[in-house]
Amino acid sequence: MHFDIETLKLFILVVEHGSITAASEPGNMVASAISRRLAELEQSAGIALLRRLSRGVEPTPAGRSLYAHAKTVMAQLHRIECDISEHREGIQGTVRIWVNMTALCYYLPAQLKPFMSRYPGVQVELVERLSDEIPAAVAAGVADLGICAPTETTAGLSEAFFRDDPLVLITPLDHPLAARKHIRFEDALDENHIMMQRGASINTLSIRAASAVNRHIRPTVQVTSFEAMRNMVSEGLGVAIIPEIALQGADASRYSAIRLDDRWCNRQFKILWNDNISQSTAVMRLLQHLRGND
Repeated sequence: MHFDIETLKLFILVVEHGSITAASEPGNMVASAISRRLAELEQSAGIALLRRLSRGVEPTPAGRSLYAHAKTVMAQLHRIECDISEHREGIQGTVRIWVNMTALCYYLPAQLKPFMSRYPGVQVELVERLSDEIPAAVAAGVADLGICAPTETTAGLSEAFFRDDPLVLITPLDHPLAARKHIRFEDALDENHIMMQRGASINTLSIRAASAVNRHIRPTVQVTSFEAMRNMVSEGLGVAIIPEIALQGADASRYSAIRLDDRWCNRQFKILWNDNISQSTAVMRLLQHLRGND
C-alpha cells in the first residue's frame, strides 16, 4: 500500500472538518480534486475510510485508525523539518512562559542562564501570573509553557515536576510560637495571618487546609509580595505562610521561621504544556531543558 503525504494531509483535513467541501479552502484544492484523491487512497487501502453522509463525511473504523497514524506521521515530519532547520539556521523564536512569582524570582534565573547561552537566538517572554490563572492560559495556547504551584488538574494538559518549594511559618520574634522548631498549620489558625492576594497558590492552599479541619483563617492584611509579607510580620501584625526560599538573603533577625509538618506545605512546582498544540523547536528545547532532559 502506497501513502502519499499530501493525500494524507487532505484526509486529515476532511476528517477534522467533517466535509470534503469544508476542507477545500484550508487544503487549497477544489472539492472534486480532494474527492478524487480520497477515492484513490481508499482504492489503495482496499477498504472504505470515509462514510458519506447527507451533510458531510465521517471516518469508518479503518478511517479512524488511519487518521491517528497520519497525525503521528505529520507530527514527526514537522519535527524533522524543525531539526533540519535548527542545524541549518540555529534555533530561533520566542517562548512564552506564564510563571508564578516564586519561580520567577528564585528558580528560573539560574535555570535560564545556561539555556540562553546555548541558544542565543531564542527569546524567552516571562509573564508573572497567579498560579490559579496559569493552566487555562496554557490550555488556550496563550502561553507555550506554564510553571506554577499545585492547582486543580486541567484536562488536556501534560505536566512534569519542576522544583520542590517548601513553605514555612514566620512569626514576630516575641511571638509565643517563635521558639518552636516545627509546627502543624492547624496550631497557627488562632493567629492573625498576613496573606498573599486572592488567587495566589499559598492563599488557596491555606484556605483549603483550614477548611479541611473545619476552621477558618483570620486574615488581617493581604499583600502582593514576600518582602511586604516579611515586613508586616516583623512589625508584629501577624504570622504568615511563606516559601522558605523567599527568606534567603533577607534579614533573619527581624522574625522567626518555623517548619511546617503538613504534607501540603512541602509543595512541588510543576511545568505545564499542551501536547494538542504544535510547538516550535524553541519551546520543545526549553521544555526539555527545564525538565533536565537535554
